[in-house]
Amino acid sequence: MRSALAFALTAITTATALAPLGARAAPSDRALTADRSARQDGGRSLPWLGLRLGGLVAVNSLATDTPTAGGLSAYALFDGRDFLADVMADLYFGDDARLVAAGLGAYYPFLPANITPYLGGGLKVGWTRFGGDGTFGIIPFAAVGLLVGREATSRSAPSSPGSSP
Repeated sequence: MRSALAFALTAITTATALAPLGARAAPSDRALTADRSARQDGGRSLPWLGLRLGGLVAVNSLATDTPTAGGLSAYALFDGRDFLADVMADLYFGDDARLVAAGLGAYYPFLPANITPYLGGGLKVGWTRFGGDGTFGIIPFAAVGLLVGREATSRSAPSSPGSSP
């Protein structure tokens, strides 16, 4: 039951991408281009700060049952218009499962529009335990998603621990 719940949490948070909080959609690409160039000329770009809630399921672990965990990640996301980059910290705790990690990610947005798919990945350094003694090391990850509300001023980005933004 716990593994099904953790899997459901992971699936839900993975399917949810960056979404604006009370933001409006831009009326046209021409307006997006004008707004984007005005913002780039007007000042520096600040990161979007956020939290991700999620779960993890460890398959093929040393535990007798499937270890699951729930937790959160904090991140700062930077939008360079041609790329996205983030700095993150993860904390996930549960029955026979632990993950404490920090890392960097880079992502490619396919369109310069308000709504765009993205693809990327990164590296985390962290400590994990899935039923054994635990270990410290480098954790590679891949990410795919949909960025919604790119022109908005406030955002929210739940996702799974194996994917970012």
